[in-house]
Amino acid sequence: MLCHLEIQDFAIVDALTVTFEAGFTTITGETGAGKSIMLDALGLVLGDRAQGRLVREGRPSAQLAAEFSVAAIPNRDPDAPERCLLRRTLTEDGRSRAYINGRAVTLGELRALAELLIDIHAQHAHQSLLRPAIQREQLDSFGQHEALAEAVAQAFEACQEATRELERLRSAQAERQDRQALLRYQLEELDTLNPQVGEGLALEQTQRRLAHAEETLLTLRQSQGALVEEDGAVADQLRRLEHQLSQLRDEAPALTSARNLLMEARVNVEEAADALRRYEDGLDPDPEALAEAENRLSALHDAARKHRVELDALPAHWEALAEELASLDADDGALEQLSAAQAALAKALLDAATRLSKARSTAAKALETAVTGELQRLGMKAARFVVALPPLEAPGRHGQEGIEFQIATRKGATPGGLGQIASGGELSRISLAILVVTAASAQTPSLVLDEADVGIGGGTAEIVGQLLKTLGAHTQVLAVTHQPQVAAQGTHHLRVRQASTEATIDVLSEDERIEELARMLGGVKITAQTRAHAAEMRAQGS
Repeated sequence: MLCHLEIQDFAIVDALTVTFEAGFTTITGETGAGKSIMLDALGLVLGDRAQGRLVREGRPSAQLAAEFSVAAIPNRDPDAPERCLLRRTLTEDGRSRAYINGRAVTLGELRALAELLIDIHAQHAHQSLLRPAIQREQLDSFGQHEALAEAVAQAFEACQEATRELERLRSAQAERQDRQALLRYQLEELDTLNPQVGEGLALEQTQRRLAHAEETLLTLRQSQGALVEEDGAVADQLRRLEHQLSQLRDEAPALTSARNLLMEARVNVEEAADALRRYEDGLDPDPEALAEAENRLSALHDAARKHRVELDALPAHWEALAEELASLDADDGALEQLSAAQAALAKALLDAATRLSKARSTAAKALETAVTGELQRLGMKAARFVVALPPLEAPGRHGQEGIEFQIATRKGATPGGLGQIASGGELSRISLAILVVTAASAQTPSLVLDEADVGIGGGTAEIVGQLLKTLGAHTQVLAVTHQPQVAAQGTHHLRVRQASTEATIDVLSEDERIEELARMLGGVKITAQTRAHAAEMRAQGS
């Protein structure tokens, strides 16, 4: 529950500390006394976004802190502290920082924790009751099946994602099938052609060799003749020169070198002739082999031009086409798998939505009975509250039914939507009845009501006070009210006052409570009769 609220240098507050007790606490004060400042400060320390200039004039920053007792929160870590301190600082330039037990946190983290600690119903909250989303949240909260609702939302998201991916694959299927057909045709041609790495260069060399074989043979024979076979061949001339020089009786180094060089030259000429002879032996002018090489080379060039690649890149291109086709074929398999997965996710969504529908149906009946009973206590004797669950065509993010709160205010009347049937005052009472019923089943330990009794007066206001007092027996209830009938029922009473430019909050004694009730009853002039009436109201409410 909320234990303390500290406000420093905020709006018109210099320094203010408020202590709250368990049970039902009423908060009163004249209009403009500063009740909204206290609620604004509480909202900010719980994570509301700061708007406008909130720091007290002339001060650099405002400090807001709220301390909660968390000992009674369900599923709490037994080793965790029993007190939780939320703190917020606001600077005059509009910046703020948030802390939980002294640790800096984001506003999102602050809000997430605050939702577990306290629930605030601001003025005119009954108008939000007309929104379908609020009605859905209240029914799910009352039935305590938020986990089921979250499971449906997650199942819906997973199903939607699979459906979108399935539609994407299916929309591309026709284009993919055309591409697959083209790839298979191209690969069939390339499979038949079977181009090999380096084959083009080798074929070009073979083609050139075979195309000039006759000319090459003639040149080879002429070269061999000139080197070793004909009269006056180079080898013979070198041999004669070598013999002539060997007859000289001179061992001069230069002459010896010349003789050696001539001998090496002759040997090289003879070896060159042998090499030419060996090449000639392997050179066979073969028209059929030439035609075969030229045809193969032509086929490879045609394929390269067709696929718009260089001749030597044709094998790599062939491999790339095969990989692309394999990938597209894998997409076909993925399409089948995704289709099966999407069907499974759709079934999981339907199963989760069906479980949620059953839980909502049970909760709706219980909520109808409880709210109808409270409405009758609040003076709407003929009222009948109904939770309509119209089915949807298919499960959605929030289940497979709509949720509409309906009301019949006359006996035998057909229930209709709250906005169509209920007047402003009736809507306030309906909202309050739902709030009392749902708060009793909720696990949030603190509830703040900002004039939730607006539009309600007389004996009905007294019943409202009784309801809130009953609710305060197991939930801390803090209610800002202008109704003396409600204020008289409070276990505790706080009064907000504004003196000059400073707002203060007082914890009222019993005598002070009677005086405050008299003020609320009688206005400016308070008579003895008014005080007596206030004392009687307080006696009945205690």
